[in-house]
Amino acid sequence: MLTREQAIARFAVDGWGAGYYSIDEQGFATVADKPGSSNVVRIPDVVEELRRRGFRSPFLLRFPQILKDRVGRLHSAFNEAIKEFNYPAHFQGVYPVKVNQQRVVVEALVQESSAFRYGLEAGSKAELVLALTQELHEEALVICNGYKDRDYIELALRAAQAGSRVVLICETIHEVHDVLSISQEVGIKPAMGMRVRLNSRGSGKWIESGGAHAKFGLSSLEILECLKLLEQAGCPDVLRAIHFHIGSQINDILAVKEAVKEAARLYCHIKRRSPGLDYLDMGGGLGIDYDGSSTATDWSRNYTLEEYCRDCVYNVLSVCEQEEVKPPVLVTESGRAVTAFGALTVVSPLKVIGRTGPRQIEPGKDPCHQVVELRSILGDISRRNWRESVNDAKSLNEEVLLGFKLGFVSLEDRAAGEAYFSEICARALEVMNPADEDSEEVAELQGHVAPMVVCNFSVFQSTPDTWAVRQVFPIMPLSRLTADGSALATIGDITCDSDGRIDDFLGETGSCTKTIPLPSLNLDEPFLLGIYLVGAYQDTLGDYHNLMGAANEAAVWIDGAGEFRVVNQYRGSTVSEAMQPFGYERQMLVSRFDDRHGGDDSADTLRYRDCFLRVLSSGTYLRR
Repeated sequence: MLTREQAIARFAVDGWGAGYYSIDEQGFATVADKPGSSNVVRIPDVVEELRRRGFRSPFLLRFPQILKDRVGRLHSAFNEAIKEFNYPAHFQGVYPVKVNQQRVVVEALVQESSAFRYGLEAGSKAELVLALTQELHEEALVICNGYKDRDYIELALRAAQAGSRVVLICETIHEVHDVLSISQEVGIKPAMGMRVRLNSRGSGKWIESGGAHAKFGLSSLEILECLKLLEQAGCPDVLRAIHFHIGSQINDILAVKEAVKEAARLYCHIKRRSPGLDYLDMGGGLGIDYDGSSTATDWSRNYTLEEYCRDCVYNVLSVCEQEEVKPPVLVTESGRAVTAFGALTVVSPLKVIGRTGPRQIEPGKDPCHQVVELRSILGDISRRNWRESVNDAKSLNEEVLLGFKLGFVSLEDRAAGEAYFSEICARALEVMNPADEDSEEVAELQGHVAPMVVCNFSVFQSTPDTWAVRQVFPIMPLSRLTADGSALATIGDITCDSDGRIDDFLGETGSCTKTIPLPSLNLDEPFLLGIYLVGAYQDTLGDYHNLMGAANEAAVWIDGAGEFRVVNQYRGSTVSEAMQPFGYERQMLVSRFDDRHGGDDSADTLRYRDCFLRVLSSGTYLRR
């Protein structure tokens, strides 16, 4: 048996779990309402309760208390930094709705508005409508980003007139013209902001979204033109905010520092010409540690939340003191750092494809010389010669495959060549000392050997970023985590697509590996897998590939040690619901079926119709 500490180290949980997720002494995955809390429940217990209610995997589990705690921690960290540096203004965050528009998420965050003046950021007309229907604190901001038409601008202006604190962030000079023109027509004075295009860039996966050639933002010359426009219109005081954004999941704190200093300098220069300016919106980009390494990898960051807040406060204050300008109210649009921890996807393994143990290999009666050599290599491989053996085996196996394509090698020899190569890779992993070898080389061998465990979910619906940007999410079994032994595998979904698989996993040190350790490949001993930190973007990016719809979903409230309540539950998409967005209404499908078979009332046809209707009403995932 592994100790709890060994199990935690195996899956790097202390790195990415952030105190919310862990493993208990009996090897069960757990979740807490906040770091350090004694209110901890076993995730398998939550799943069992949902099964008792008739739900089946895949599940999307949401934990609203974690969302609330993330908002509190963000504001607490900024407030501590403000106190430390005697910063003369305050901080208030806004949540960018695009990160996750689900009602249960937005409303959980809005409930924190009264405590923190927490607001919302909208990037479209639909998101603005969503924001304006929420009960926000009277000082909470509604930040309007994105490109805008007349309806968008007029709605924002009328919301401001009705009492909402709406700020229209202008992305272009044309938008400044539109806001001024429409506000004059409707007789409502706007609260405007300018999105500035910094020379500073972000870092990490989305580094190209910032810098001098970014998609959004006004250049220095355009900023001056906009200020001139406001002055000519006689309303320089309507400019209330300067906004910048240098990318998502910023992994290097140096990028944050440079961007904040540049933006603060711009703020000071603009403030001298626009006395109403009092907000500096530093955008999003606050990263989280997906891989547990606390380093500047694409899926981690080399700073803490507290360091981020201190650097933002300190650098703005330093520049403002140099420029002798009153420091602004600080605003951020952190979304990933708030929502990612609040959800996980639970999937069940269905079958295993590939090698699950040593094979009995039977070549043809007169095997080709490559197969004979492969058999000899398997018998002679050792710690001393394993690398040479693997390289030779790889070359010989390629010759076998080429020979089969050209018609010189039998099917039996092709099968034997593939099997011998797989066994040689497996044997190399047994005889080597992985600690002394190149990790990429070891990972490649594991990839050759590891079977695929097919699970009842769709990558494209539940974790689309694993496919789209090769994002690494923490994944681990929900039970038997302290059991001796493990089987290395990869994970596939049930879509009819070769991209429907997950190939990147976390190693013990936060490094990326090509396999995941599972309790067993014997699926007669069932277990569940958790895919963690999926609360940001995955809900809204998920698509209907293969007409796989939404998974079953539940929001869970943790009441105490081992105590919880399912406060909301939603059944996943039925087959007919998944087809409806594509123009296939349920009644149309039933009518077409009846048109084809309506004249036949035989028992077989009636049973066929019953089966057809049953499938229309069933879930899109497999019933297991």
